[in-house]
Amino acid sequence: MKPCLSVLLAGVIAATFATTAAAMPAAAAVEQVPGVYPMDCAKWKDKARCAALNRDIKACKDKTDDEWRECMRQPAPTAKFTPPKPRDCSTARNKERCEAHTSALEACKDKLTRAEHRKCIAGQLQAQAPKKN
Repeated sequence: MKPCLSVLLAGVIAATFATTAAAMPAAAAVEQVPGVYPMDCAKWKDKARCAALNRDIKACKDKTDDEWRECMRQPAPTAKFTPPKPRDCSTARNKERCEAHTSALEACKDKLTRAEHRKCIAGQLQAQAPKKN
């Protein structure tokens, strides 16, 4: 009696799964460590940023997957930003525009980053702009 090809194929597949299943417990015993290691800061231009990343990597070493991503998503340190001082509108060619800009600067003086400040100023100026028909 000739063995059927599908029976042979099923036997090969079963042997493969049995071998894989036997090898899995040994692999599961190995400690899973995230693939990120501290960086060498000697080659970095921004040494403070490199040191901060290395501290974050150490702090998040025991976390995996989404927990690790959330732990590493610390806000980047921002440079100090001082908002511009209002202009003297008495000598301005367009006094309405100058006064609108000055009031927008006053409303946005509490913004800490340049991007926040620019977004706030743009919103203030857009809200104050007269609608043309």
